[in-house]
Amino acid sequence: MNVEVGADNPGVQGPEVPMAGLLTRVSLGWFLMHQGWGKVVLDWNEGLGAFYRSESFQGRNPVWLPDLIAAPYGYALPLAEFVFGALLIIGLFTRVTAAASAIIFISIAVALLNGGGFIPRHALMVFIPLAIYFMLTGPGRFSMDAFLANRRKGERAGPRTREKPAVTAG
Repeated sequence: MNVEVGADNPGVQGPEVPMAGLLTRVSLGWFLMHQGWGKVVLDWNEGLGAFYRSESFQGRNPVWLPDLIAAPYGYALPLAEFVFGALLIIGLFTRVTAAASAIIFISIAVALLNGGGFIPRHALMVFIPLAIYFMLTGPGRFSMDAFLANRRKGERAGPRTREKPAVTAG
């Protein structure tokens, strides 16, 4: 691989670029799904809303945030993290999923800032830009979105006809 960045070549454009995007998207999705899974299990074992009532949520819930917003968010966050993470992994509805993921990450950053944490060493400093990147660029070649788009293109082109082999009289 020859990498000469300049006016003629804006960067690496080889076959490894889609694979790097896949690995990055899957890693981001895995992190989000893993974070959600722990909260889903907590809600499953201790009852719906266990995460919302936990110190993990209540201890970081900004005092200025009304319960009218915090409660639905705290109840929905476990499943949202799990589902959006899974969707990122397979690359389905990626732009919308990445936008929702960015909002989740930003809300967590706000909660951490409220608690005096986050900057400059928190992983959210990486996750937020990655989610925004996938929101803007889409999932890449190796995704369900790309598979479905290619499938739709094939359907619009019309049915494929198979040529029958020529029959020779013999």
